[in-house]
Amino acid sequence: MSNDPKWLSAPPSAQTVTVRLIEEVGMMSLPSALFLDPVSEGHEVMNGGDLAFLIENKNLGKMAVFVLGVRKDWWNLPSKVRDPLAFCVGVKVEKDVPEVLRDSSISLNDINDVIWSHSHLDHRGDVSLFPPSTTLNYGKEVAALKPGVTSEAEAVFLATDFAGRHNNEIDFGKSTFKIGGFPVIDFYGDGSFYLLDTPGHDHGHLSALARTTSTAAGHDKDTFILLAGDACHFCGVLRPNASHPFPDRHFPDSSIGLSGIESLEMLKRHPQVPQSSDALNEAARVTPWYGVATGQLSTFVDPIVGQNTANEVREAFDEMDNVFVAVCHDLGLLVQDNGKPVLPSLNKAPQEDLNSWYEKGWKDKVYWTWVNELGKKDEHGRVQPQESAVIGFWMHGSDTTKHRMYSKKRAKVKTV
Repeated sequence: MSNDPKWLSAPPSAQTVTVRLIEEVGMMSLPSALFLDPVSEGHEVMNGGDLAFLIENKNLGKMAVFVLGVRKDWWNLPSKVRDPLAFCVGVKVEKDVPEVLRDSSISLNDINDVIWSHSHLDHRGDVSLFPPSTTLNYGKEVAALKPGVTSEAEAVFLATDFAGRHNNEIDFGKSTFKIGGFPVIDFYGDGSFYLLDTPGHDHGHLSALARTTSTAAGHDKDTFILLAGDACHFCGVLRPNASHPFPDRHFPDSSIGLSGIESLEMLKRHPQVPQSSDALNEAARVTPWYGVATGQLSTFVDPIVGQNTANEVREAFDEMDNVFVAVCHDLGLLVQDNGKPVLPSLNKAPQEDLNSWYEKGWKDKVYWTWVNELGKKDEHGRVQPQESAVIGFWMHGSDTTKHRMYSKKRAKVKTV
């Protein structure tokens, strides 16, 4: 494990979990100003997949799903949750996480736990599809939002989200130590899988740290995957950084999908560091592209705390060579190399997992893929806006935008 002082060490353990990526077959396109600040020209729209993760503790014979993405019938959610979709460009869910599990020959009866990172609709799915034997786990602060506690007008949950199963409120006040500066709960009690208190974006927001290899078990290196949830929404909030400076001329050959992009020209567009001198250029190389959103459209309940959380995630995890940070909306995790996905998913390769990420160099391959989302220049040097991956609000396979309320004028967003 790294001896860097920024890494506050996890206690040693010989136990690991197997991590598999679940690609929900759906997409959301939203204004970047909901999540990022300042928004750079060409990136006014952020396309986000909804990624979930299957966690298996083979030693204990237990499986958990970390986040569930958007439920397929999102239109049945309470109006307080549904109404903000008016700011979206589009929402489409063709297949939800339970369907992916069943299609991969994994019975929902075998899922012991569902873990919500937070209460937002794009992460909590439809827990009612799981049997009563599946425990629902969530941050303690979520309890204040449950049906019966809030009024019907303020409801953000359905009664079916909680009914008929054990509800486990994760109380970080009971944490006895920290990893990377965050209070943690040892979920299985064996050091293989931790839940981390990562506040700022939403009430009770949590992330997870999965141990993927262990020197105590005979592996060459202790490695981890941080399932960040929405601790940040876009990898440009974490990158570039001091350990991974923005390339000064060309992106590494190992980077996927960045051939032909001149990094120096791209760096001149850095929204947080104006390019007026060589000294500022060097500052831009180690300054994250974005901060978290602070404006009127921000989805962060506390942007200051959210930025502090993102900074800790960057310094204690993303900058470490033995930690792979997986952001739930990161399309880079789905990138392909010569027509083949770099990272295996349960959808396409159900027998494969992410545990060999370090050995196979996957972090290096996808580390800079977020740059592709920023919008490219045309032949005249003008920055072209990132296209929306989905337009309209899809129900039962049809775009129903014109028939529903989602016709409000979308907010104009100032870019830099």
